[in-house]
Amino acid sequence: MINTASNLPIHSRVYRTDPIKQQHISTIINDMLKSGQIQKSYSSWSSPVILVKKKDGTYRFVIDYRQLNNITERDSYPLPRIEETLNRLNGNNFFSKLDLKTGYHQIPIHSSDKEKTTFVTYNGTFQFNVMPQGLKNAPSSFQRLMYDLLVSTRWDFCLVYIDD
Repeated sequence: MINTASNLPIHSRVYRTDPIKQQHISTIINDMLKSGQIQKSYSSWSSPVILVKKKDGTYRFVIDYRQLNNITERDSYPLPRIEETLNRLNGNNFFSKLDLKTGYHQIPIHSSDKEKTTFVTYNGTFQFNVMPQGLKNAPSSFQRLMYDLLVSTRWDFCLVYIDD
């Protein structure tokens, strides 16, 4: 939940980007529209998009939610510490690891919060149907869901740790 209390909507302008990056953004948006992760938005909220170049030369699509995060109340659900998680592994002989690629995008976002996830590009405004990265409470929400799903196995033979 994105609890912004009684704050007015945050509205940001499009960040300047060169035509090559604009094309990357368009491709990513089209893919997200096709997969149902986002939809067109008519919200008064908006946050800008940034493309961050990764080591392999590809780009990471990032939404600058800093202004939204500044007015969002913090979810106090605890995140595990790496030391505690590693200590739990002590004495075991076999290990498996699962990496939930784009794990946040597997979680539907509450309908009343969708408009707050709106991002602005040269292609228009779009809002998420699933939880985007970059929101202040995304790690806590994800951790809570994983704990709730794995409650009967948690700490016995299943550990959950978020590394993003």
